[in-house]
Amino acid sequence: MPFYFFFGILGLVIGGLLTWFFLADHPFESLETPGGPVDEVEAALLVKDLAADGINVDEHTVVRILNMHGLYVDGKIREAQAAAEAARVETLRQSAIQAAAAASAAPAASAASVVPAPAAGAPGRDADAI
Repeated sequence: MPFYFFFGILGLVIGGLLTWFFLADHPFESLETPGGPVDEVEAALLVKDLAADGINVDEHTVVRILNMHGLYVDGKIREAQAAAEAARVETLRQSAIQAAAAASAAPAASAASVVPAPAAGAPGRDADAI
């Protein structure tokens, strides 16, 4: 009779393991392989297959594409895109600030050049200050 208790515990453990196995998000269940280092043999094989199809690509380009694909699979390429977009927006913001500063300085300079200086001896002008 006491062995029923142990079989019950064993059944719960086996059921829990089977549930975890079928429901858990395992990396081996994904269609894509995780990004990682690129094998030179893989790159050479792809270059050979592309050359057989009449597409001439050097091995460096294939390695770069495979690395970018690995970054995409790992979700890191979006981080690089976001950083590039933030840098672009910051550059646009800085150029807008400089344009606004130049535009606000230009009317003051042009207004000063438009106002004529009073002639010598005219009222309101101190001849000794010249």
